[in-house]
Amino acid sequence: MRRALLVALALGCTPGASQTPPPTLAVAVPAGHVRIVVGGDSRQDVSHVVSWAFREAKARGASAFFFLGDMELTPSFDTHFHDELGGLGEVPFYPVLGNHEVRLFGAFDLGHDLAEKRFAERFLGTKLTPIRSSLPGKVVYSVNLPGHVHFVALDNVSQPGFGKDQLAWLAKDLDDARSDPNVRHVFVGMHKPLARNGVTSHSMDEDGATGEADSDAALAMFEHARVELILASHVHEFGRFYQGGIRSYITGGLGAPLVRSAGANAFHHFLVIDVAGDAVNVDVVRFDGKQTVERDDVAEDPGD
Repeated sequence: MRRALLVALALGCTPGASQTPPPTLAVAVPAGHVRIVVGGDSRQDVSHVVSWAFREAKARGASAFFFLGDMELTPSFDTHFHDELGGLGEVPFYPVLGNHEVRLFGAFDLGHDLAEKRFAERFLGTKLTPIRSSLPGKVVYSVNLPGHVHFVALDNVSQPGFGKDQLAWLAKDLDDARSDPNVRHVFVGMHKPLARNGVTSHSMDEDGATGEADSDAALAMFEHARVELILASHVHEFGRFYQGGIRSYITGGLGAPLVRSAGANAFHHFLVIDVAGDAVNVDVVRFDGKQTVERDDVAEDPGD
C-alpha cells in the first residue's frame, strides 16, 4: 500500500481498486516438455499481479521467467521489485530493459547511463540471472536454455531504435545460434514491439525513422534466422499477431494500469510457453479468474 500511495502522489491521482489474486495452481509440466513463463509491465502493481505470477511460475515448474521490462514506475522503486523476486524460488530470471528502468516515470532522462548501470548491477550476474550484458553500458544478452531454446534479450529503450552496435551483435548472435546443433528454437524478447506491427503504434514507431529502420533490419534478421517467437510488452494489454511470418505477442499485463480502450484484450496475465521437441505452444493465464487458461489458437499467418 505504501508503494501505491507513493505512485499516486507522484502522479497526482488516487490508487485504483485492487483485486485479490486467484489461488496458485500447481500445473505439472508434462513429460518431455520445458516450460517458460513470460510477462512484462508491473509498474503501479496495486493488485500484486507480479508476485502472483512469480508464485505461479514456481508452482508450474518453469525453467525460466522472461520479464519484458517496466518493473516499477521509476528506477528508484526497483528495490521493491528486487525483493519480490524471492517468490520465484530457484526459477532463473531473465530481464529485458524497459523505459521505466532508465527514465524518471518512463519519460524524463535524468542520466539513463547510470540507471542502466545500476540495473545491470542489481539484476544481472546473480544466482537467478547468471549472465552479463554482451555490450558495455547496455542490457543485451543471449542464453541457451533447456528445450534447445536460445533466448535473445534486446534493448530498444535506451536509444532510438537498437543502434548499430546492437544490430551488429544481433546478426552474429543469430548466425551463431543457427549454427549450433544444440539450438532448435530461437525466441526474442524486447520491451517495445517492433514498428509497423499493425496492432499498435505505441512501439518502435515512436522512435521515428530510426526506429522504423532498425525495426525493419531486426525483423529481416529474425526471418533469416527462423526466429519462432517475438515477445514484447510496453502496451498494457494482451495481443497476438504475426509479423514477418513470425508469431508475435504483446504481454504487458503484470499489474500496470490497463489500456481500457483495448476492450477484451485489457486484462492482467502472463504467458506460458511449453516446448516439446519441435512444438512450441503458448497459453495465456489470466489474473481475473474469469478464464484461468485461455488457449492460444493462432495457427497460421493471416497474410499467407
